[in-house]
Amino acid sequence: MKGKEFEDMACLWLLERGYTILKRNHRCKRGEIDIIARKLDKIIAFEIKGNHTDLYGLPEERIDNRKLERIKRCLTEYAISNNINLENLQIDAIVIYKDNISHIENVWV
Repeated sequence: MKGKEFEDMACLWLLERGYTILKRNHRCKRGEIDIIARKLDKIIAFEIKGNHTDLYGLPEERIDNRKLERIKRCLTEYAISNNINLENLQIDAIVIYKDNISHIENVWV
């Protein structure tokens, strides 16, 4: 399964839980956000990682601080350009491993 397929699974999972998908694969000078979604008053950037085997380790192990810093900068730029209060931002991860989906909230504070 490829990245887009994991992102499709994550989008369906989020929609089933009441999130509104605002944008997918948002690119900016500083990076990319896989999914930007809204739930209640929060705007959440989701990093999506998936694996079907143990060959490359667990998916969440591939989310490092450098990646999170890029997402934070990109989300801040998105919020400013869309007049969104910066206090309402959050970065979460969706981890898909062997068809199990986990939601990790507030991976970057």
